[in-house]
Amino acid sequence: MTRAMAFSRSKRGGLLLLLGALCALSFQSSAFTKMNDAELEQTPFAQFIADHALLISFLMMAVSGSIACLESSSSPSAGPAEKRADYVTFLMIQNILCFASGWINALTIFDMGMTVSHQSGNTSHAGRLILNGGAKFFHLLCAFCFGSFFAGYSKSDAEALYTQRGSPNMLGAAMAVVFGCLIHYCKAHSAEGSNGAASEALLLFAFSQGVQNGVTRRCQSIPICTTHFTGYLTDVGTGLGLWARAIVNGEAPPTLLKVLLFAAGVFFFGLGGVAAKETYEPYGMQAALAPAAIMAIVAGGMIPVPTAAKQK
Repeated sequence: MTRAMAFSRSKRGGLLLLLGALCALSFQSSAFTKMNDAELEQTPFAQFIADHALLISFLMMAVSGSIACLESSSSPSAGPAEKRADYVTFLMIQNILCFASGWINALTIFDMGMTVSHQSGNTSHAGRLILNGGAKFFHLLCAFCFGSFFAGYSKSDAEALYTQRGSPNMLGAAMAVVFGCLIHYCKAHSAEGSNGAASEALLLFAFSQGVQNGVTRRCQSIPICTTHFTGYLTDVGTGLGLWARAIVNGEAPPTLLKVLLFAAGVFFFGLGGVAAKETYEPYGMQAALAPAAIMAIVAGGMIPVPTAAKQK
């Protein structure tokens, strides 16, 4: 029996309870409302976290990475994405993760003016500002890559997400988001009371997205992207182009199931931005706890999905 199979539902439930306990212990009720400067309440706990934010961020990455390393397995490929017996489940899980990623990314844009899920812009900014503040963008690139490192080092099993076996890697990604919210909260409640564009919380958010995308990209049916979509838009365009050419030439058109997969991912990532817009005003950056919960539920294999037999 592999370690992944040994990662039973009871252990998944225990880790999810731990995640919930961290939220309950780390955040006061005031964490779930946006606060102005006059309402900020300094506490010794918040001040300690804020004073050592960078060190604690690295430690929390290590904790999340340790959770990810509980996983070490490799399931056989289920075949091409468009021919999978569980295509509906495959599509649904992808869309849920795209939605969560879009939600987190839009929140960081609203709050700190930075992106954490897609790194093309950060790469350009790191280059053009190399002598004038580009380091903060480079740090996000490194954090995202570091998250992906754990997905590779642990030989993450992307198929686990679609078979309700649970994914320690995805749970680690969810915990990194919670830790990011903790750092953000404590910095906002510190004596300085600030969360600038270089907030250490961004490192944890980028790290979490690196883990998530590292897991889904390892899928053998097709490399699934749940955090950035330039490639998906390209594939939608080329897929529709191939389909249209076949129709014009009177040939048998290719299936559009791949195009649907790509287009749906783009749509649900954008829908996450809508959720961020609606939740940022009342809850601020702490709204990211909601997509973290979604990621944790997926990690625990607790999303009700139709069986492959029902999908045929």
